[in-house]
Amino acid sequence: MMPRQLAEGLRRRPKERPPRPILEQLPSINTKNLNIPSPYEYKTYILPNISFRFPQIASAKVSFQAVEFHHPSLHRGQIGPIQTFNFKHIDTGFGFRHAFICNCGRPVLRLYYHSRRLACRHCIGGIYSSQAVNQNQRPVLQAARIADFLDSHSRLFRRTRERLTRKLGEKLMRAQGKLGTEARNLWE
Repeated sequence: MMPRQLAEGLRRRPKERPPRPILEQLPSINTKNLNIPSPYEYKTYILPNISFRFPQIASAKVSFQAVEFHHPSLHRGQIGPIQTFNFKHIDTGFGFRHAFICNCGRPVLRLYYHSRRLACRHCIGGIYSSQAVNQNQRPVLQAARIADFLDSHSRLFRRTRERLTRKLGEKLMRAQGKLGTEARNLWE
């Protein structure tokens, strides 16, 4: 007799299905990356050079109410698919923060490009990399993220850099302990 949790997991995810995409590896568009006009401008702006930053998109039209993404065509002489997303405007008291309204109806700050379409993480079925690794590999992932952050941000306060460097050392020691190396574990 199979345990109930195992039977449920096998029923939910059959072996034929492809693995779920990792969201950190997918190209994404954030609302902060688009110059959304103010509510007092009724113009529609065309962003023809958006393909330099996002090669999966040929151009985009942005207004205060919606954004229209034009995907590149697969065949010469044909128009590629067009996706339109409305904006939800969140009043912060100091202006507006914008969120895309996905096709599923959820307001999201980030759209991911997968299978030649833009959608939220729920529609794509993606998972974060921390969900894809087990408990023993998670400190390695956390240490890699801290090291990338320290490398990419050169202008940090001294105390912040020291605190993150100390935390990086702790994560590396914890990762060595979890992976069964000969390093002493300082927490036990």
